[in-house]
Amino acid sequence: MKQFFERLRNALAHASNILKRFYGDKFAKTYDHKIVFIDDKRMSVVGIDAFDIILSPKFYWTKTQTLPVKYAFRAKEYAPSIFEGFIPKGDYSYKVIKQNGKFLFFAYDAKSILEYLDAAGVKPAVIRKVYFAQTEFSNSAHDIKIDEKNALIIREGKVIKAPLSLVKEHVDIKSVLESLKPSKITITLGKFNRIYEKQGALKGIIYALIFLNILLFAELFYLSNMSSSKESQKEEILKQYSMPSTEIQLNALLKQYDKINMEQKKIREKISEVFKFSFLEGEYFKSLEASKTHISLTLHVSDKSRGEAVKSYFQRYFTVSEFQDGAEDIKMELRYE
Repeated sequence: MKQFFERLRNALAHASNILKRFYGDKFAKTYDHKIVFIDDKRMSVVGIDAFDIILSPKFYWTKTQTLPVKYAFRAKEYAPSIFEGFIPKGDYSYKVIKQNGKFLFFAYDAKSILEYLDAAGVKPAVIRKVYFAQTEFSNSAHDIKIDEKNALIIREGKVIKAPLSLVKEHVDIKSVLESLKPSKITITLGKFNRIYEKQGALKGIIYALIFLNILLFAELFYLSNMSSSKESQKEEILKQYSMPSTEIQLNALLKQYDKINMEQKKIREKISEVFKFSFLEGEYFKSLEASKTHISLTLHVSDKSRGEAVKSYFQRYFTVSEFQDGAEDIKMELRYE
């Protein structure tokens, strides 16, 4: 069996190399690695099949926040609350990056950006990658001239669009883009934000057909082997993972895990309700611990008089069994059983 899967991996690698050699050169010719900065002015894209774009700060909002989570995907759950009241109402998408122990949040309206690009003569199908000016220019040693009236000013790592008259020394955006090595921080603007030409489509179809045929062969081979040794493998699995051997014992174990799963689901739902809390500027959760009966948390507040408003909010969803209102921190125990 091991030798079969080794041969299967080699076959897949060989097929991949053949397709890359056959289609690689054709597909590469369709992509000009040009980077275009998108702002108010109409950009020139004549003769370019595809390119990357960097969005001006006019197309997005940013906020930096400290949160009691480790990962950006968890911090993203806070994004709507963090931007609430800070930006106009709309249908926003969010990007979160962890930097120096804090989280940098981006909010952007993909539909509005695509509408602007369409009006400027840029079709979504020719856009390869999309970047923020904040991530691409924040380390620039100089302010960047956009046109005769505007510039990107870099101050303490923040990239801001401002009048050129405020800048003393600057470099031109064209020279910056020519030498720029883009970061890996990108966003998508929808399902059409990709190159989708005949060569690429054909290559994808061939990959898929070859892969599906190999998988089908592997599945038939695997099932034929499984049928001949099903019982022995079952016993081996039960022994390996120390599982009970009778159906009654297995059903009892399943019920036990179902109960645990339901408890964990309820905890996640209650944590989600906590995360809906709307922060004021400078506020954040310093700690948060959850069990199957209650959530204990510490909230750092920016206003000493916030206590009653905070308590009133959480009483909508929980029984507030403990409440300590300090000068800067509010400690609570929220029960739901």
